Amino acid sequence: MTMNREALEHMGARVREKKAAYERYNFERLQEEAFATFFDLAQEYTSLENLYLICVTVPKEFFRLESRLYVLDNKTGRLVMVCTSTDGVVQAQDSSQTVPALSDRIAETDHSYLLPIRGNVALTQWLPFGGQSPILGLFEIYPKEQVDEKGLFFLEKFSNRIGYNLHQKLLLQQNIQHIKFINQLVSDIEHNVISPNLYYKLFLIRLKKSIDEYRKLQEDLRDLIMFTQTKDSNLCRELCELYHGLATRNDALEEEYQSLKKHYEHTSLFLETLLRRDHFEKGTYVLRRQPCNFRTEIIQPILDRYKAVLAKTGIHVDNRLEDIPDEEVTLFVDKGLISQVFDNLFSNAVKYTREVEDARGQKIKFISYHRKILKNYFGEGVHGVQFSIFTTGQPLSKEEAKRLFDEGFRASNVGREKGTGHGLHFVKNVVEIHGGEVGCEPKKYGNTIYFILPIKEPHQVSAPETA
Repeated sequence: MTMNREALEHMGARVREKKAAYERYNFERLQEEAFATFFDLAQEYTSLENLYLICVTVPKEFFRLESRLYVLDNKTGRLVMVCTSTDGVVQAQDSSQTVPALSDRIAETDHSYLLPIRGNVALTQWLPFGGQSPILGLFEIYPKEQVDEKGLFFLEKFSNRIGYNLHQKLLLQQNIQHIKFINQLVSDIEHNVISPNLYYKLFLIRLKKSIDEYRKLQEDLRDLIMFTQTKDSNLCRELCELYHGLATRNDALEEEYQSLKKHYEHTSLFLETLLRRDHFEKGTYVLRRQPCNFRTEIIQPILDRYKAVLAKTGIHVDNRLEDIPDEEVTLFVDKGLISQVFDNLFSNAVKYTREVEDARGQKIKFISYHRKILKNYFGEGVHGVQFSIFTTGQPLSKEEAKRLFDEGFRASNVGREKGTGHGLHFVKNVVEIHGGEVGCEPKKYGNTIYFILPIKEPHQVSAPETA
């Protein structure tokens, strides 16, 4: 509430400043009407070309002044003429044409005034040619003999209004180009990444078929050993050695196959979820819900992937998910996005879990995760399921716990671990799109990060959802 009141007071002060400034300007009625006309038409027309035409026609129609408009080219960064009050929008640049030098001050020639067009300083960095200067171009007015000191002051302010409107439309045009590029990029990804990835599935199918054939050869060899063991002991011994060697290699091959299969499934799920065309077209995450067994379809596969690194870093895993039978919970979620939520949480657990000393003086280093049902949490008859992950380490302050899910925020206990502060912000976005909540609770020996999802019926989630 305090921040809102401060913002309101600040804006009120700025309005009073502007009011006082316009009183000092003491513009004539015709000048005020020219301003109003410019603003009205600049909002009515959205294209850059129409804005150029408005800039040169307002001074001509109101004050009988001719003009030329120069703007920095967004590709070369050079000043080019884009419109004149005599010929309209310039369709092609004349390389032999003399262009005035860009300046941040009013300049004059024998017949004209050159006024700098200033953009929005706060948005300068977003333009490709902006650099550190807010100057976007020049507005040339002539004949200068028809412009007195008060008229020149008005034209200076008019040029500033041109700059702010030009800046906004340049950014809009740039954003449209970015959107077109992103849409094309999505098509390229779908064609060059997602589709070829399906060939790996075919490869895995063929690999599994080969492994099964090797197993069949192993079984045939075992039958042969049984047949020869009473007839030729030496041959039987040699066949046994071959059998055990083949069995060992088949077991190793099967293990590699299972690891490759899990990696493929994990990678494919993440690729197909994050690079989903709907996300880019809507400009937000679009959910594709389906019934999901969290333990078998999400958590256990992720734990299997992290098992080795958890063991290597000496982190014990305390599993409390068994507190609630799976049949008591029916969740309809976007499996790919929720999988990445858990992946981010376990990834953070691996990086930030630290050894602490408990009340008995013993060194402990572990993560624990559990879930519980919260009756009527989201309203009467709408229950929630809370998933929690506790990690030992330095407890966060209450202020840090509140900010933990903010974009770019990193707590004081991260040490030398590298990171961007984006992972938990992603978690927050995905959970909230599902209608849930996130939170962090500092504990005596560490911190608990949790999220709560509503339990919904299938008919409540039939259509795709967006944020």
